[in-house]
Amino acid sequence: MAEPLKTVRELIQVTADYLAGKDVDSARLNAERMLGEVLGLARIDLYLNHDRPLTSDELDRYRTLVKRRAAGEPLQALLGETEFYGRSFKMTKGVFIPRPETERLIEVCVGKFTGGTSSLLSPLALEVGCGTGAIGCTLAAEIPRLQVIATDVNPQAVELSRVNARRLGVSARVEILEGSLCDPVAADLRGRVNLLVSNPPYIRSGDLPGLPREVRDHDPQEALDGGPDGLRFYHELARLAPAWLVPGGWLAMEIGFDQGDQVSAICAASDLEEIEVVMDYSKLPRVVIARVPDVLVQED
Repeated sequence: MAEPLKTVRELIQVTADYLAGKDVDSARLNAERMLGEVLGLARIDLYLNHDRPLTSDELDRYRTLVKRRAAGEPLQALLGETEFYGRSFKMTKGVFIPRPETERLIEVCVGKFTGGTSSLLSPLALEVGCGTGAIGCTLAAEIPRLQVIATDVNPQAVELSRVNARRLGVSARVEILEGSLCDPVAADLRGRVNLLVSNPPYIRSGDLPGLPREVRDHDPQEALDGGPDGLRFYHELARLAPAWLVPGGWLAMEIGFDQGDQVSAICAASDLEEIEVVMDYSKLPRVVIARVPDVLVQED
């Protein structure tokens, strides 16, 4: 008699134990998400169908995903999507995967342009290094009057960001351009931007080999490598801020947990003001925000 095919409940438990032994974080959640992908079921529906056996074809597809995950391939890449700030973003191989920590950057930026803190009718944000488009598209979705221009050197990221902008219904207000830093942005926008925002590469070059394998082996290196001291792009962004931002405009950047003082000093060297290091919910430095000085009016 043929061995009965594994049920949903059995597979989740066996897979969770297996992935945990391979040092995969949130092993049970990973098992649930992959099995849900194969069966076309939400996580809660897996448990409503806990005694359902898988067909041999479903089992083969599931085992393939589990092997790839155990070998270090990110869950987001396997599923072709990732969640960010309560929204689903399409993912493709070769583009940096946004992490939950970056949601703190969104919160900081939204706080500057919503409620009673801003009276701007149509603020303009410029994002450097857009990747999936998670930051720029999320800001556009959260701030309905916001216009966004985003750049990336990676053509795959540019195309993916455009796809995600369309999926989120913000493509009319989000323009994605291919190129380095602010190079592809029209020169007549210099001095007219209200927010310059970025999650730049900030890993020290020498630290790259020691990164977790799913980051080191699957995220593009150009999205990780911040130069020998990890600060290369902060110097660039601080230099660009006074040229591109309106007087009183904001520069907001994600940082590494040990870079708060250094990035603050870089901003101060570019004569930026109101420099603040914002903690994430793990009480680690996560965002530096700084302001271009207002134009001083000289009295007679």
